[in-house]
Amino acid sequence: DGMIKADDAILAQLDDNVVIAPGHGPVGNKKDLQAFRDMLAGVRDNVAALKKQGKSRDEVVAAKPTAKYDAVYGHFVIDPDFFTRIVYDGLK
Repeated sequence: DGMIKADDAILAQLDDNVVIAPGHGPVGNKKDLQAFRDMLAGVRDNVAALKKQGKSRDEVVAAKPTAKYDAVYGHFVIDPDFFTRIVYDGLK
């Protein structure tokens, strides 16, 4: 949730012509940051729904809640299963 809130705050300050040079990943623009933020929220929502159903962390990982985003984001710094575990553990 913190990363999503931070992205929302950053996005609110950017104009459409900004060039973003992240510490990790390719140079991008506001649209790219919005897509990344939306991925974070989508994965969080998917994991939260599964956790609310009483699924264990391993069951949530097996459900592949990141699948919709894996082609773009699933082969970078951390893999989808590890990211799912981070999100699961971060949810109350």
